[in-house]
Amino acid sequence: MRKRSRRTASRRSALRRESDRALVEQIRRLLALPMEKRTNFLRKRRPGSGSAL
Repeated sequence: MRKRSRRTASRRSALRRESDRALVEQIRRLLALPMEKRTNFLRKRRPGSGSAL
């Protein structure tokens, strides 16, 4: 029983490390984009006048 809980804890910590690594990779990838692409979701198209934040 004890070995199983150690194994489970080991898997959880490995999963947590992998998740943290993936999050850091995603943040770096998004920050590497130009500002226009990073903030594209903030822009709203205005009829006849282009776009605005």
